[in-house]
Parts: sequence; C-alpha cells; structure tokens
Amino acid sequence: MALNRSSIRTDITYLSRRVRPAARDEISAAATFAPAPVPAAAPPSSPAAPAATTSLSLSRSPAPTSAAPNTSAAAPSAVSRPRAAARPTRLFPAPGIGATRLLNAQTPMIRLDRRQSAIGSLLVTGATSAAWESSEHVTGAMSVDGAVSGTTLECSGNRPLVGYVDGTAAVALRHIRELRRALFIGQPFSPLTVEIFDGGTVTLPAADGELRYILSLTAIDGVIELRAEPVPARADAAELWQEFGFSMTTKAAARRQEP
Repeated sequence: MALNRSSIRTDITYLSRRVRPAARDEISAAATFAPAPVPAAAPPSSPAAPAATTSLSLSRSPAPTSAAPNTSAAAPSAVSRPRAAARPTRLFPAPGIGATRLLNAQTPMIRLDRRQSAIGSLLVTGATSAAWESSEHVTGAMSVDGAVSGTTLECSGNRPLVGYVDGTAAVALRHIRELRRALFIGQPFSPLTVEIFDGGTVTLPAADGELRYILSLTAIDGVIELRAEPVPARADAAELWQEFGFSMTTKAAARRQEP
C-alpha cells in the first residue's frame, strides 16, 4: 500500500504541520531513490599507549632511589642510648666517729664517711687476733704473734689488706673495696681502741661481768661501719670466728675462686 503523504493525518492530533505542495515531489523522490542507510562504522580504536620505558644510561652513577626514612632521629639506637646512672647505696642514719667516744650497748655502731674510709690505715689497738673476708669470699685470720689461718689477702706492694704493724692491727683503706668484712678480738678484760688518719678515735670497753665486746668491721660500697658485738667473755678466737661465720679458706680453694 502506497504511503499518502499529501493528506493530513487527523488521527494524530499533535501533527498539525502541513506539507507544502512544492516539497511533496522532492520528498517522494528522495524516499524512492535514497539508498538504504549504512550503519556508521565504529571509530577505530586508538592504539594502546606504549608502556613508559626508562632510557638506558651508560653513566656509572647509580640510578636514583627513594630516600629511606631517617629512623635515627626518631629513635636513638641502643648503642647511643645513655646508660642509666647507678643508684647510690641507701644507708640508714648513723653517728660518725666524732659523735661518740665509746661503742657500747647505748651506741653500738658508727659509720665513717667516704673520705675517712679510703685514706691511710684503720688501726685497732689491743686486738690479739683479726679475721677477714674479701669481696671474693676468701677468708683468713692472723694473731698478734704472726700465726696465720686460712688465706692471707695481699694488695699492691706486697702489703696485707689486714695485718699487724708493731702489734697493732691495721686495715689498708686504699683497697677497702677488696674487703667485705673483718673481726677484731682482744683480751677479755682489756679495751679495744680504733683510730683513723685524721685523729678520730673510738673505744670498745673491757668486759663487764660475763660479756665483752669485739669489733666488727663491714665495708658497704666503700663505706666502713664499725660495730661493737657483745660476746661471752671466756669465748676463744676460734669459737668466735665460727659464731660469726668465718670459715677459713685454704689456698687451693682461694685459687679456684680467682677469676
């Protein structure tokens, strides 16, 4: 059925434009001889962009690399970290050698300061025997007549750390850190007197009844404490050494304890 393009369509109300008579023949001719529309070809796809290539360099300089984060500024290394300062030894308050002249039940202990503990010699007059224990737990004893038990402690200059000088017991304070403790025993009814380089003195009284005092020396972090220990008046030196835990070290045992 031929399409009538000259009449006005009344069935479609919104088409109200009339076709001009002059253009009717042109429209019908174009519809008759116009070739079928060819679908538009899709535009050629653009070639994929070539991957970025790094130009070859013949120079000896290394290729640039990203800088590594500087971690040293954020956190110091273990080597550069400062060591924590050693804590000083905390000692309870105690009188000095000038605060008292007598060590007894009322004032059983005094403490020297660091200067008094490190200069010259500490002399104990009236001691008939002296026992010692080193910082390496080497133990020995000596009597006023020269008899030695255990192991002798010698410091530089072939000088004993604890020994006798003209009948007076002496401790070489220059090497006090090599000494852990010492014990000085006198005659039951004779006093013991302690003297240091600056003239400071203190005395342990003679026996009163069934008790007497012996002198105990303890070195704590280079500081000397002197204590009057009450003991039975008739106890001999060997019994007192055992009572205070002085087990005499043989020379072979002393050599095994050396580093």
